[in-house]
Amino acid sequence: MNGGDTLIIPAPGTSLDSHLWIVLSDPTRDHFALIVNLTSYRADKDDACILDVGDHPFIRHRSCVNYAKVKHIAVAQLEAILKMPAVERREPLSIEVLQRVREGAGKSKFIELGYWQMLVEQGLVNE
Repeated sequence: MNGGDTLIIPAPGTSLDSHLWIVLSDPTRDHFALIVNLTSYRADKDDACILDVGDHPFIRHRSCVNYAKVKHIAVAQLEAILKMPAVERREPLSIEVLQRVREGAGKSKFIELGYWQMLVEQGLVNE
């Protein structure tokens, strides 16, 4: 797993293509990964990072990064999840879009400070 890798992890009780998850951090640095998912954008959602059609092949309408639901997960656990039948690996984000998503974490009012600090410590964003 690398930063920018994407996968679809369906939410329980939803369609199999419900959420695109993004590896936000660099899991090669400490055997853990921060992952965030995209959700449909509405006015009441976090607007720290909005993605649209053309930013990734999975995106079909305006979406936003759901920083409030960021997950800190062991790479071994993430690799086990990838083996589940309903989970599907997708195209990685471009470097430019990945950087927008990472920088959006610093603008979000909803990400836990410790997760932002992890990105700073890995040298992926500036404070």
